[in-house]
Amino acid sequence: MDDQTTEEPQVDIEAIMEEIRAEILAKKLAIPLQNSNLVSARPAGERQLPAEFYDHLYQAGLLFDAAQVKLKVTKNPWPIAGPLLQKLRQKFHELVIFYVNQLGIEQARYNAHLFQAVTILGQELEKQRATSNE
Repeated sequence: MDDQTTEEPQVDIEAIMEEIRAEILAKKLAIPLQNSNLVSARPAGERQLPAEFYDHLYQAGLLFDAAQVKLKVTKNPWPIAGPLLQKLRQKFHELVIFYVNQLGIEQARYNAHLFQAVTILGQELEKQRATSNE
């Protein structure tokens, strides 16, 4: 009997994970996959920067607009004045949350600009390293 070994093609798990991350981030940020910059799929051998850079960039892309404050008012145990105080506290908390969320929106815009700046900086570093290695 003939011993023939069949070679299975090797699967690049890192490349597959990069593709998945790029798709998730592109959907979250509502940008086309081609424009997802550094988190787009690229073989691990083509990376010029440490893997931690790409991981942190990916995590930042997922989290930079996730700061929303939710209403949480505890129940009041007083039988007669309780419902009135409860309604008053709820309205006050809604007002505070409105202004805190306005601040959160501005912070998210700031974070988006910083995220884009870091992404562009990473791309430029990759270009410089690629040209210096050639």
